[in-house]
Amino acid sequence: MDKFTIQNNLKKVGLAFLLAIFLGFSSQITIPLIWVPITGQTLAVGLIASIFGLSVGIESLSIYILLGWLGLPVFANAHAGLSVLLGPTGGYIWGFLIYILLVRLINRDHNSWQLGIANLSAATIQLIIGAVWLMFAAPMTLPAAIENGILPFLIPGLIKITIICGITMLSWRYLPKLNPINK
Repeated sequence: MDKFTIQNNLKKVGLAFLLAIFLGFSSQITIPLIWVPITGQTLAVGLIASIFGLSVGIESLSIYILLGWLGLPVFANAHAGLSVLLGPTGGYIWGFLIYILLVRLINRDHNSWQLGIANLSAATIQLIIGAVWLMFAAPMTLPAAIENGILPFLIPGLIKITIICGITMLSWRYLPKLNPINK
């Protein structure tokens, strides 16, 4: 391995750690609404998925999950531990891996329409994964899981996707080195 490759890999790992910390801090942000609160967690995942490459996105989320599993209070509401990852809301966290993968697969040309469709699709699949997990972990019926685990998050999700798309398109324009298509 040459010096350039080692430096490049160290930069990617460092960026992944910074993004994991960003995700951990964002998970503590809550804006209360009538239905459910808007948390910074899903907003941060969407930004990471949309702005950075697949490997950095997966690495940062993996570090975030590892930090939470090790007991650092990085999950929403300063929770941590294996009980969160395997508990009723764990499916939403695991679903973030699929979220990142789908955004990177769908938004190959890095245009605004693909970005919106990618985030909408990824958020929908992530909610479905979370609700199915909730159904078995809680336990509850499928209609109850949909009512409690999907429906309340639809409007906040659309708000977050709008914010994600706006910030991502600004980053593509003003920070072109962050755009994965330039790498």
